[in-house]
Amino acid sequence: MCGYASFGAFAADQAQTASDDIETIEVRGIAASKKQDINNKRFSTGVMDSITAEDIGKLPDVTIADTLQRIPGVQIRRSAGEGSTINVRGMPQVTSLLNGEQFLSAGSITQLQPDFTDIPAALLSGIDVLKSPQADTLAGGISGTLDLKTRRPFDLDQGSTLSLTGEATRGSLSEQTDPKFVAFAGYNNDIFGIIVTAAYDESTLANYRNGTILNSSEVRGETRTDLTTDRDFNGDGDFNDSFYSQRFYGVMDRETERDRLGLNTTIQHQIADSLTFTGDLFYTKMDDADRKQGVMVDSARGDIWAYSDNFIPRLDNGKGGQIYTVNDTNLKVRRVSAYSESLTNDRESTNASFLFEYQGDGPLSGEFKYIHGSAERSHTENVAHGFLTSGAQHGLLKNHGDGITPVNPNGYGPEEVDVSFSRSGEYLTLGFDEGFGNDINQYNLVSTYSENNFEEEATLDVARIDGHYAFETDHLQNVDFGLRASKRDVERETYILVAPFTTGDITADVMWKDSGASLGDTNGDGENSVAGGDLTIGKTNFFSDMPAGWVNQVNGLGPGGSGHSFYLIDPKVMDDPMAFQNAIYPGNKRLANPSRTYQVKEQTQTAYFKANFAGELGDLSYTANIGAQYIKTELDMLQNQLGSARPCSLCTASEKIGEKWLSRDYSDFLPSMNFNLNLTEEVILRAGYGKTMTTLDIGKLAGGISVGRTRAGDVLAAELGVSPDLEPWRATNYNLSAEWYFNDSGLLSISAFLMDMESFIQSGIVMQGLPDIDGVVRREVPVSTEINAKGGNIKGIEVVYQQAFDFLPAPFDGLGTSVNFTYAPSDSANVDVYGKSLPIQDNSEKSANAVLWYEKGPLQLRLAANYRSDRLDSLSSPMGEGVMPFWTDSTLYFDMYAGYEFAEDMSIYTSVSNLTEEKEDIYAQWSDHVITQNIFERRITFGIRTRF
Repeated sequence: MCGYASFGAFAADQAQTASDDIETIEVRGIAASKKQDINNKRFSTGVMDSITAEDIGKLPDVTIADTLQRIPGVQIRRSAGEGSTINVRGMPQVTSLLNGEQFLSAGSITQLQPDFTDIPAALLSGIDVLKSPQADTLAGGISGTLDLKTRRPFDLDQGSTLSLTGEATRGSLSEQTDPKFVAFAGYNNDIFGIIVTAAYDESTLANYRNGTILNSSEVRGETRTDLTTDRDFNGDGDFNDSFYSQRFYGVMDRETERDRLGLNTTIQHQIADSLTFTGDLFYTKMDDADRKQGVMVDSARGDIWAYSDNFIPRLDNGKGGQIYTVNDTNLKVRRVSAYSESLTNDRESTNASFLFEYQGDGPLSGEFKYIHGSAERSHTENVAHGFLTSGAQHGLLKNHGDGITPVNPNGYGPEEVDVSFSRSGEYLTLGFDEGFGNDINQYNLVSTYSENNFEEEATLDVARIDGHYAFETDHLQNVDFGLRASKRDVERETYILVAPFTTGDITADVMWKDSGASLGDTNGDGENSVAGGDLTIGKTNFFSDMPAGWVNQVNGLGPGGSGHSFYLIDPKVMDDPMAFQNAIYPGNKRLANPSRTYQVKEQTQTAYFKANFAGELGDLSYTANIGAQYIKTELDMLQNQLGSARPCSLCTASEKIGEKWLSRDYSDFLPSMNFNLNLTEEVILRAGYGKTMTTLDIGKLAGGISVGRTRAGDVLAAELGVSPDLEPWRATNYNLSAEWYFNDSGLLSISAFLMDMESFIQSGIVMQGLPDIDGVVRREVPVSTEINAKGGNIKGIEVVYQQAFDFLPAPFDGLGTSVNFTYAPSDSANVDVYGKSLPIQDNSEKSANAVLWYEKGPLQLRLAANYRSDRLDSLSSPMGEGVMPFWTDSTLYFDMYAGYEFAEDMSIYTSVSNLTEEKEDIYAQWSDHVITQNIFERRITFGIRTRF
């Protein structure tokens, strides 16, 4: 069901007519790929854009998402500096297809948009971004549909084709050299053809993080209601003001290591003159580890910890005073932590399909396609939380039977630690006294645990039949029709690791293995109090006593870091959580967490009909299509029923008391229409209308409540995952564009669009009282959940200019450019602290791309820039007249490429991604109040490619 492909007979006829007027393009090089992109857009049956590989295994950028950001209206999110997911026209609700149909990606099993870091870009020949709905395009994207296309053997020249590519990439911060290999082999004799593509790469990506490490903020007043003593922190002579601050700040050395393998095999066979068979196998596997190590400071829920002469009033606090923030201050820190974390993923997916295409001599043609996909993912999380402070500053004690002492008896204290903090410069910075952190004997591993681990798997089966019937009339050219049935099963098991502990007469399995935690009243005085004599679990685990190779002395902690040396547990030794936890506290076992364990079965039945028209309206020619798609979705969800007890102590797992199947279904009728009017041979006016919907993220339908805590067990926030009654995103889309193709490599176009949201899903915050790790409810905390909202729209314009300057005198005739700009304001029901309307999350109001290329003889050069304006990252807790918004500041990325063909079919090249080492700044409401920075590195690649 992909009306932009080859299903419409008239579209094929139109493309044939185009080929009579425009030379066949062999896509080799920058200029040829740009020309092919224009060709694809010009002869499409709706509003679309495309990217074509510049050679076998050579999309323009490092990843699929990085390539897609060159298309107008496409914005990307980055993972460790690499593009991972995308938005189209401000919306992430985008369906991704593989050769026109659904597929499974191991990195996003529950969604229809893959994690593009899973998929080697070298496996693709091109990507189409379909922006106007059509009846035979598989529904699922609110703002657009991506069609990832692999090569077909019958598209190759007759005989054999071989291509080999080797690359080496080095990061400016990681200082690691990473290899990449791509091999392509193809054969075509017009009756039988086969292609085999293999891609393998390793990468080590530096991704430093400054600022908030654990997301938690607080507003504190000046009186004993909020503090232990009254404090006029801003010195204005009264006690009616408030101070807003994040609870945690830190500097983190983050490193992401990825091993990625991709295989694609395609077979085509001309069984008969009227019957063709195509078989595809698409396999991906990626193992990655996201490792963090760094220093974190926090207030430990103490008094206002900032001391400064430059507090900034921001807004009324409702108590006759103001809420203040500060950009440069001295912090009185109650806890300094040496924090290490390892998150690992093992992902694997296989998608296989076979397609029979029938094209007889009569008016009827059609296809039958069957797809089977399977994917699995294993995810682990492992945390080691060491202290440099003693614990006396915030009353964290231990009692292992040898007396009551601070939990880290060799640590700094009992005084608070003076730490300078600044967000006024290029980087967020923390400053410590000279020599602080240099003594390994002051470090103690106070807390360690492993939670949020999961194993998930999914299967997908699709069967579909498409038919086309041609007419010989002046306007109605043909009709397309089809039926489709699919079944997707998803299972997830989430678990924690627990170890047995005994204190006094109490024995329990424990997840949060903290040497300052108590299992209960061990001395029989009726109270659970370590200060009162109750025993604590665990033991002291001084860094100086740890096995060789476990602890590193790390200097600086990246750009803008502290400039000091600290001792940190190497997160590489934590990649195996079971082995690490057993080395500290033996006897660990897996314990299922039923609140985040589920099973979902999804079945869909789809039918569509589309009529294609072409003809003359007066002196003007036109093409058009009108149709509708009907989709019925059935969901069966196995959810665990949770009790009030816990199967462990000091843990986040819930008690399972039963299970229940929940069933629901919903139907959608989605009409669509596209009209293309040729005002001249070079100018096309397009209009499109259609209703859209997007399939629900299965991960949002099932589960329980997941509680996030500090490493001391205090509740920070919670996430409510049970939303089985969520309705899908639904919208009505309108498109209007004018396109001027002033030559075969030149385009000037302007497009207007409107997405009118009938319903959408957004993150909401509710306040709820939840117990700390000891079972006591001390406060209400923000609980994040998914809710349906009504209303809201995104509207905007896209402007595109592309031209090869081959009319210029030599040597400038090799120049060319491609520039696009998108303006897409949006609104939602949310307002910020001043009552100002907030946009839809993750939508940049403005985005732009510019590419300047030069191609002449053996030389190829390209410089590319990508810009995104500020975008709403997330919503925090209520404040003022609305909620506290977290924004990501505007970004401008530069990439470059240079290649030289020094022999026939052999070239060398170099590329640089993130040329200027752009970073992401996240700020809370006010642009000068930066709370987090993600710092990405520059990556330089050298490669050689041969084709024969």
